[in-house]
Amino acid sequence: MVVASKRHTELRNMAATWINNRSFKMCGLPECSAVGYMADFVAIAGMYSEYHQRYTRYSGLSKKQMVSSYDSQMNLTRTTRGDIDRWYVCVFEIKVSRADFLNTFGKGKKSPHAQARMTPVGTAHWVVADERVCKPEELPELWGLLEPYGGGLTEKKIPKLNVLSDPTLHSMAFDMLWLQMNCHSSYYDQLREMAEKIGDVKRAIATGKPIREINRRCEQAVETCRGFI
Repeated sequence: MVVASKRHTELRNMAATWINNRSFKMCGLPECSAVGYMADFVAIAGMYSEYHQRYTRYSGLSKKQMVSSYDSQMNLTRTTRGDIDRWYVCVFEIKVSRADFLNTFGKGKKSPHAQARMTPVGTAHWVVADERVCKPEELPELWGLLEPYGGGLTEKKIPKLNVLSDPTLHSMAFDMLWLQMNCHSSYYDQLREMAEKIGDVKRAIATGKPIREINRRCEQAVETCRGFI
């Protein structure tokens, strides 16, 4: 098993925060295989209207909505119009170096790892990379690009959306729920762990622990929070 570098973890956590800030409800998992391959981070997110409209417009799609009307007998009927709902399966690939990027998105790459990422598996896909690791024009149209800016991420390229059927979306949601319950920690479990580690520091100070012990707990807290702050 490959252990993610500190920078990889930072960028992944920044991606989790970024998509969480753009959605009214989000469930996310790191190292998630629910989309058909092992993605660095996958989230099912209910996008705020502002972002949903931006992405649908860019992709030439219309927002799905329920329309009510009355027939000649004054019976109320409801129909669904539009192409895509605001619930997105968001797939993130983290790239920490130029070589890492080219291994997946390099021109002419034929490996199963690279080929799997040329076909959309979610609704929206983003590469998360430091500045100068890659250029927006090097990415297929289905992939957007996020780069660190200030304390968060900025979107350098908007992805073209892929419309998933409701059964596919529901199947992925079920798989992610199963993985969360049986395999590894979710985004929210990470937040809970962060709170516990910060609480450890507070308790060490309150009980007069030696400075070495306080520093040790501080280092653990910083490691747990890496990428979120």
